[in-house]
Amino acid sequence: MKRDLRVMTTAAMFAALIAIATMYLRIPGPTGMYHLGDGIIYACALLMGPGPAALAAAVGSAGANLLLGLPQWAPWTFVIKGLTAAVIGAIGTRRPAWGRNLAAMAAGALITICGYALATWVMYGWAAVPVEIYGNIGQTGFGIIIGAVLFSVLRRQEDWF
Repeated sequence: MKRDLRVMTTAAMFAALIAIATMYLRIPGPTGMYHLGDGIIYACALLMGPGPAALAAAVGSAGANLLLGLPQWAPWTFVIKGLTAAVIGAIGTRRPAWGRNLAAMAAGALITICGYALATWVMYGWAAVPVEIYGNIGQTGFGIIIGAVLFSVLRRQEDWF
């Protein structure tokens, strides 16, 4: 019971951090703004595993879309970021197995890139897809770097989980 409450509270905290990082912690890039939300999703998935991380990523990212005035992206984001975190959490490990964790984050990045390419194609047509893919390659690459650094710091806090 106590552990369940701790996991739910930590997942809710990560959802809030993901939303804040997506909305406010942004860096200009060649195709727009890169945000730190993906990095938090990746670290959260490695720390918490597939279930809680998927929920935190889906709610935090889709919530950020809604708060930013982009409701058309919220359903897509909910599914894409939830799947991304679930795959990273299922493949990765809380141990410092960097090869495995980098492979997990790369698999999650591929889901993000392909998912948003599909969403862009459905909503805006094929002509918009290459720009979306290019931007998401940069965004997810940036996310992997942030996620790896954040994971290496937070994994030392064993009493969180």
